[in-house]
Amino acid sequence: MSNVQPPPYSPPPVAHEKAIKPWFKKKRIIIPAAALALIVIGGAAGAANKPASTPEAAPAAAGSNSAQNADAATAIEVPDTIGKTAKEAAALLENAGLEVDFSAESGVVLDRDNWTVLRTAPAAGEKAKDGDTVVVSVEKTAKPEAEPVEQAEAEPEEAAQDDAPSLAHANALGSAVMYLDSMPFSRAGLIDQLTSEYGEAYPKDVAEWAVDKVGADWNAEAAEAAQMYLDTMSLSKDRLYDQLTSEYGSQFTAEQAKFGLKAVGY
Repeated sequence: MSNVQPPPYSPPPVAHEKAIKPWFKKKRIIIPAAALALIVIGGAAGAANKPASTPEAAPAAAGSNSAQNADAATAIEVPDTIGKTAKEAAALLENAGLEVDFSAESGVVLDRDNWTVLRTAPAAGEKAKDGDTVVVSVEKTAKPEAEPVEQAEAEPEEAAQDDAPSLAHANALGSAVMYLDSMPFSRAGLIDQLTSEYGEAYPKDVAEWAVDKVGADWNAEAAEAAQMYLDTMSLSKDRLYDQLTSEYGSQFTAEQAKFGLKAVGY
């Protein structure tokens, strides 16, 4: 029998349990973290909902005021041209930086010295911008120095009536003058008017004599006829030329019609 003694018994070590913190100590950590998250989220939402500032508004307003001031600075007062000749009125308006458009109830403004200003639109004293168009209404008036010329021109007409071969010739000449005073005619058109059974019904030779004696400027008549057509309807250059030269229209010659087109701006 052996004398070896077994080692003394030692109980196994007891595992120490992990210390568990009380619930109230845990809460102290969790609650601040949650509150911090809410604060961060709330702050972000508030920043997103905050309206954006518009720093451009002030410069825009300043720009608008500058534009208004610039318009006021460039405004032009329309000169008073009433009673002046068309030539004088055009010079005053164009020197002020304005464009001119003449308007006449009848006739074409060719010689501006023979036309007098009645009114303007815009009216005198009103404001306009540089380059604006002023419509100048005019009427035809004879210059005082032109009176002797008119009297001198009237004398051959009276002499022609006195020298008329017959009363028919003298009356035909009077009719030709009357028609030309009322509206523009070409030579051929006036002869047709004097010879037509719906007109004066003069013999053709009498009508031709009267038309040749009347001394009309057929180019000027073509210009007035072209303006008359444009005052009543809108016509292209080609259609206006046809109207002036057609045997069913005014019966002007090609050269006279071209003069008329040029006079109205075509």
